[in-house]
Amino acid sequence: MNKMNKTILSVCGLALALAAFSSCSNADYKPLDNSVYIHGAAADPLRTLTIGDNEVSTELLIRTAAPVAQPVKVQLSVDKAALEAYNKRYDASYELLPAEFYTLSATELTIEPGRVSAPALTVKIKPFSAELQKSGKKYAVPVYISSVTGADLAPQAAERTFVVACDQVIKTKAIKLEPTQGMRVMRPEGIQTNTWTVEMRIKSDDIRQRYNNQSFMGFGSGIPGGGEGSGFIFGRWEGEALQFKINGHDGINATVKPESNKWYHVAIVCDAGTVRLYVNGQPSGEFQNAKFAIKAQYKEFALAYPRSATHPYRRSSYYMSEVRFWNVVRTASQIRQNRYAVDPKTPGLMAYWKLDDGAGTSFKEYTGKTPALELYSSNQNLTSHWVDIRSDQD
Repeated sequence: MNKMNKTILSVCGLALALAAFSSCSNADYKPLDNSVYIHGAAADPLRTLTIGDNEVSTELLIRTAAPVAQPVKVQLSVDKAALEAYNKRYDASYELLPAEFYTLSATELTIEPGRVSAPALTVKIKPFSAELQKSGKKYAVPVYISSVTGADLAPQAAERTFVVACDQVIKTKAIKLEPTQGMRVMRPEGIQTNTWTVEMRIKSDDIRQRYNNQSFMGFGSGIPGGGEGSGFIFGRWEGEALQFKINGHDGINATVKPESNKWYHVAIVCDAGTVRLYVNGQPSGEFQNAKFAIKAQYKEFALAYPRSATHPYRRSSYYMSEVRFWNVVRTASQIRQNRYAVDPKTPGLMAYWKLDDGAGTSFKEYTGKTPALELYSSNQNLTSHWVDIRSDQD
């Protein structure tokens, strides 16, 4: 065989090999060439609806990557397993919304020949019952492509689930504490931990540069003579700074500058040596110190120290709700998703005062692990005051 013939055979062999590879490649990836998916699921498979007094709805589109040659029927379902997979992947805690509170406009949609999408799927959510509103749980409707028939197509694994989440409007009450009023309780057994999270919603009606040591929180060890190092979490407005002292540390400031008459959700997270601050669900500072790693005790819970002859600093009225103490590290996602309510049965929650009682001087603790908070006053003013609040009107 001459050199030219060898060259021709070599080129032909290479061409046949490439053709075979291309054929195998097309066969292997054919479902990806034209597949079925929920539009937008690849970028962000979550859409949040605010649930108030009226029914709300949203639309989802079922699409293919290219026009189909024959009718394609897409079966849809609300799939609990898909929601659990979403929760695991995105560090969420959504629960399946009870069926009586949502409707799908269809459970089967058809993509007609020559088209790339089916008619829009409408998901409707009804107003929540009082029971759902008070549960503190986060609910969602996970729409899932369960099957595709009528063509050699398959749903994209990463784009076959779309979660419609429910962010309900919380309508409740919050306590207003006059300058001479505060709340406190002693837990029979101290909580010993060096991993913890403290959360609360708070507002002051007068924050000024010249007002120092406007303390609104002090969680301590309850050990006589134990000192701050044995367990102390202290929050205050120091002038116009939102400041915290922890286990004897001199003080750390949030990056957010607080304003008068504005609600803030504040979270302090201690992870065995590192403290992270969050304001309204957003990071507001991170600090490391050996004092934060102390396995300390927290037994005495005090909120809004009253103005008195021995503590003359307090100048303004404070408004409070959703006070929580955890013996676990809460993630940024968990904090952001549960600012207005949380399920009292959530693991790690050791004390939870919603402060939504609306009357009285003893305020319910919702986990059953810690006693009720009690109103006290430096001048015996034990009349409680309350305001109506909504989570969509901060």
